[in-house]
This record gives sequence, structure tokens and C-alpha cells, in this order.
Amino acid sequence: MKIKHILLILIITISSSLSAESDEDRFFYKADADSDLKLIKPDRSFSKNGIQYGAIISPIYLYEENDDGKLGSYIINTSVWAKVNLWKNSFFYIRGKDSYMGINTNEGKYSSVESDNLLDLDLAYLSSTHAGGAFNFALGRKYYSIGSGVVLNGRGDGGEASIFGSIFSLKLLGLHTGLLKKDNNPYGLSDKDITDGAERAFSGGTVTANLYNQKIYFFGLAQIDMADQTKDAETKYDSQYYGAGLEGVVLGDVSYFAEFIYETGTSYITNSAIPNEESDIAAMAVNSGINYYIPVAFNPALILQYSYGSGDKNRKSYTTSNRSKGTGEDDTGFMYFGTFSGGYALKPVLSNIHIFRAGFSFAPIKKMSLGAKYNYYKKDKKEGTINSGEAELPEAFIGQGIDVSLRWQMFYDLSMYVNYGLFLPGDAYESSTGERTFVMAGINLSI
Repeated sequence: MKIKHILLILIITISSSLSAESDEDRFFYKADADSDLKLIKPDRSFSKNGIQYGAIISPIYLYEENDDGKLGSYIINTSVWAKVNLWKNSFFYIRGKDSYMGINTNEGKYSSVESDNLLDLDLAYLSSTHAGGAFNFALGRKYYSIGSGVVLNGRGDGGEASIFGSIFSLKLLGLHTGLLKKDNNPYGLSDKDITDGAERAFSGGTVTANLYNQKIYFFGLAQIDMADQTKDAETKYDSQYYGAGLEGVVLGDVSYFAEFIYETGTSYITNSAIPNEESDIAAMAVNSGINYYIPVAFNPALILQYSYGSGDKNRKSYTTSNRSKGTGEDDTGFMYFGTFSGGYALKPVLSNIHIFRAGFSFAPIKKMSLGAKYNYYKKDKKEGTINSGEAELPEAFIGQGIDVSLRWQMFYDLSMYVNYGLFLPGDAYESSTGERTFVMAGINLSI
């Protein structure tokens, strides 16, 4: 097993910190320039209008245990960044990143996992703002996101332009993933993608209206698989996404978010009597939640969330592009290129699944929060599977789980977090299937 299979777990989790503002799981150090610069005092920079620079060290410990084995590992992420101020309201930002993974325990299916190191150009882009902040464009390698981040939320090489008005705003973007280092490219859906690095192009936009602390937005995104294909063995997955969302604050203490996504496009069927048989994609997803912040001591909050991704009875995996059968039928399995967090232990892909979550959080001391969630998982199509092919029995009940988390911003440049997850399999698993546990802990230090 290569390091990328482990690092992708981390990439997905870290990237989820960039998704919807309503997602309270935002505990990792954010991957944009503005967040870096919030930790830099003016007198520590080379010049208030010249060069600013810094480094981020993020050691992380991961432990996972299930019927297939145990894996205990640690990852030390070290990033060095610099911002060069150019003309007025314009800058160039660059960040390099080194990720070293060491192994403490590797049993069962994880026995082949070895220590490794990954060095990459993480970000490098130009940003310029004009017309008193009404227009901004960015060009280069950066994080690109659409909507709440489910359909797209990740790095790429491209450009983005935004226009801001008093009520309406518009964002247009385009990016390419083929130049990302293959071991740090999370867009793969085939063996060729994993071997060579996924080569995909994205283009889309968002229209947003803000009024009275409420936001409504509409978006569209097209994704084209540009990888070379083997004759009579197509694995291309071309998709288009159309969506709408709402988020805001009501009654002063209640925040909410809701997003609906409809997916179209084409995929292919393997093991078909017809070579390169195409299927039309007709899938959908929902991501929603509501938080009630109780105005008493310790800032308690109640959390309710519902998420749904449509499934397809003919799909054996939602991490690969092709279906194994389904001649003459639409591909109704929702697949996406963004991030979604639905439980630490199960780590569900938002496909063929209904997820109901309820929880609470509170702040025992200043800048510390403790939280817990109960997760209930159910299939959309009971004949199908979830994730990469698990929960194979034709039963709807996938299982249930518990997540517990601690966040502590100890100083302006030092924070820590601990995550614990437990998953108890349901009727869709063999009766002999055991529970899963997941532990993740780390710190973020900016220097």
C-alpha cells in the first residue's frame, strides 16, 4: 500500500476544514493565505508592504483498528510560506509542504505500509483586488471550491475571478489537475489515475445573493476526464453538477445550511457485451444542518445534520469510475470531487447513503470546545454497497457511530485537537464483522 492511500485520508479530512462555514468540524489549520497572515504580527514581517513569511508545523497521530488489521502512524507536515506584496491590493503567495509518514503499528492488510516522505509545491498563486474590493482575480495553484465544498474543494492549477456587489456576487473558476504530484492528487477514479495522477479539467461558477443575514446561491460545475484511455476499456467519468443552497442566521441563536445537488454526465460499464458502453448519469445529493447556540454559560450548542447521496444498485464501488453492470439503465450513484465529513470511524463517501447526525458542543474554558455526535447510517439502495465496496448484504441498515472531539486554541499560534470515532456495523454487514475505532490527534504550530 502506497503512502498516498494513507495521506488521502488526511487530505480529505484537512480539506473538510475548508468546506461550509456551517460545518463545526473546522479544526485544522486552514490552507489559505489569509489564515496564515492572521498569525503574523506586523513587526515580525520583513516589511509591512514587502515580504511576509512563516512556517507551519503540524504533527499528527492516527490509529485505526478493524477486522482487517491495525494501523498506527504519525505524519509530520511542515510548510514554509511567503507572501510578496506587489502593486496596491495585489500579492503573490507561495507555500511548499513536506509530509513525512512514520509507522508505529501495521498489522493485517496494513502490513505492507512503509514509512515514506512526500515533498510538494502546495500553493503558488497571484491575487489582485480592484475597484475598492468589488473585483478580485487569482491565478495559479490554489484551493478552489464550489458551494459548500461537496462537488469541488481542492487544489488545482487555474484561475478564479469574483465580482462583489451590495447584494449579489459572482464567482467564475477553471482549473486543471494534471500537474499535481500523483501521490498528492485526490481526484483519481481509476487505476490509471492512481498510477499517473488524475488529469481532469473543471469549469464552473456561483451566483450568490446576501440579504438580512441570509445567503442563497446557485452554482454549476463541469468536470472533464482528460486522461488517455485504453481502447475498448474506457474508464472516463465526465460529470456536470447543478446546485442551490441556503445558509444564514435566524432568531439570533440559530444557524442553518442546506444544499441540493443534481449530477448529470456519462460513465462506462465494464464486463458488458458492448465494448465501451456508456451510461447517462442521473444522481443527486443533499447536505444540510441546523445549530442552536444556547445563550448561557459555557456556550452550549445543539447540532442536527442530514446528508444524502443517491446510490446505484449496480455499483460495486464509489471510489472508481465504472459500474460492473447496468446495461440500458442510468447511473444513479452520486460521485463528487470535493470533501464531506460524515463520521470519523466509517468515513462514509456521500453515495448510496442517508446520514442522520445529532450532537452537542460546549466550551469549558475560553478557546476550548468539546463536542460529540451520534451518527445513524442507512442505504439509499439496499442492493448496493457503500464506500469502496463494503456493506454488501442487501439490507438497508448500515450501522451507527459516535464521534467525540476536542479543540483548543491555546495561543494565537498554537492549537491542538483530538478526534475519536467508533462505528458499530449494522444489518448490511456480516454478523461476524467487528466494530471500528479511529483516533486522530495533532497540533498546529505557526512560527
